[in-house]
Amino acid sequence: MKNFIFFILCFFFIDIYSQSLSEKDLDKKINALKELSRTNPKKTIELSIECYNSAKKIDYKKGMLSSIMIQLTKYFDVGNFKKVIELSKEAELLSNSMEDLENLSNTFRLRASAYTELGFNEESFKSFNKALEISEKIKSSDSRFYYKSLIYTGMGTYMAHINTPIDSVIFYQQKSLNEALKMTSDKKNLNRKYYLISRAYMNLGMTSVAKGNLKQAEEHFTKALEICRNKNYSINIQTEVLVLNEFAWLYFDQKNYDNAIQYAKEAAIMEKQFSFPYIRRDIYEVMFKSYVEKGNKGKSSEYMAKFTKLNDSIVNAEKKTINTPVKHILSEKENDNRSLMNKMMITGAGLLVLSMSGGWIYWKKRNHTLHLKYEKIIENLKKSESAEEKNISTEVLVIENNEGTTYPNEKTSGLIIKNDTINNILLKLDKIENSQKFIRKDFTLTFLASELNTNPRYLSEIIKQHKGKSYNNYINGLRIGYITNKLYKNPIYREYKVSYLAEQCGFTSREVFAVIFKKETGMTPSYFIGQLKKENTTYLQ
Repeated sequence: MKNFIFFILCFFFIDIYSQSLSEKDLDKKINALKELSRTNPKKTIELSIECYNSAKKIDYKKGMLSSIMIQLTKYFDVGNFKKVIELSKEAELLSNSMEDLENLSNTFRLRASAYTELGFNEESFKSFNKALEISEKIKSSDSRFYYKSLIYTGMGTYMAHINTPIDSVIFYQQKSLNEALKMTSDKKNLNRKYYLISRAYMNLGMTSVAKGNLKQAEEHFTKALEICRNKNYSINIQTEVLVLNEFAWLYFDQKNYDNAIQYAKEAAIMEKQFSFPYIRRDIYEVMFKSYVEKGNKGKSSEYMAKFTKLNDSIVNAEKKTINTPVKHILSEKENDNRSLMNKMMITGAGLLVLSMSGGWIYWKKRNHTLHLKYEKIIENLKKSESAEEKNISTEVLVIENNEGTTYPNEKTSGLIIKNDTINNILLKLDKIENSQKFIRKDFTLTFLASELNTNPRYLSEIIKQHKGKSYNNYINGLRIGYITNKLYKNPIYREYKVSYLAEQCGFTSREVFAVIFKKETGMTPSYFIGQLKKENTTYLQ
């Protein structure tokens, strides 16, 4: 009996000892993965899943959490936002059970950033605030600064996604940089401190581009690239690729197409090492646009084909990816939605029966009306083309306003605006129209007022009274005029996807673009492009 008890005790202690060794081995593997993650995200994800499964077998919660946190970061880096949201639930539970505030704060931050990318703005905002609230309780000052810097970076991106004024974005970018600069530069913090600083400078460079300060943007991008290439720090390769890509776009904006292509090619070579489709799509886009401007049809067609194929692939993947977050957020409304869908189907069936009776007559009449509208737009485009040949500045097609334009006296809606001020602003608006700045996505009323050095209320009223439209309708009209002009003059634009055309003239989505296009022209973008192709309209320079 004594021998049996001794045997059981020996087995028990051997089991504990072997488990302890396994935990140590897992810690070593996880630390190695953190180094690997800087250069090979895909392999990192694969190995971190193996580590998680090994940790789960022996109920090693620290190993499980560390493995999941690596997966969350790398899934976000490669654009799999659905997986980030899925895994964040288990990461939250593990962090809470271990009272790990650092990982808990980071879990909410990554979840918030994933929601931002998927367009769930309310959920994103709540998660960012939760992450910030938790980060304030982190005891280690360096860790607190580190996670707050990451959170502020994410909040800056969130502000950009919801189209707030550019100064709001810069505010959070600057806060991110300030938190990073507070960190000590000891061996433990050196790499992550300068990683944050390089990203902050890159983001500040992007907002400088948005504000039109290209010199300042170049300075910020240069600082970011210098940090990435400094051998004293180990910055992940993805950050350097992002900076190179931003440099390419900066030079494209400056019409320095050779430099744009050079930086884009360098970014493309490095991107192959970790394969990030979102960055690769950006690289292909700047390359085909640069080659178009240089008149290199072979290269422009090659990279346009690559861009289009990759963009379609990303869009299709996003449609599949978005299902899980939607189900997660809207699960409680599933029954209501199903009931609504049934009602819609019944109503739709009834409408279909009614519409079929007069469908043919309506179709024929509608096509005739559409073609008249199309011919009117082409007539205006030809007038614009003729004016350009006579050196008259008319870069933008002006869509006619059926309601007409009014010219009031000095007093307008309680505002008293001097004639000189009105004339000065109208003159500046003409220059804005010819400069095509209105195709920027951040072209808000506040931004334009700042550009024109005037009051937003004055500007809004002058546009309303002298352009015959609200500010939004005025800008939308200019954007649609711009893209119809491009489609008419440059046949290559007719081959682009509608989503790409929307982005080119400043709209945030294909759906909004299609609605506004039809509102302004009376037809869909597809119909207009189809007619141009059918009639083989060409533009001779």
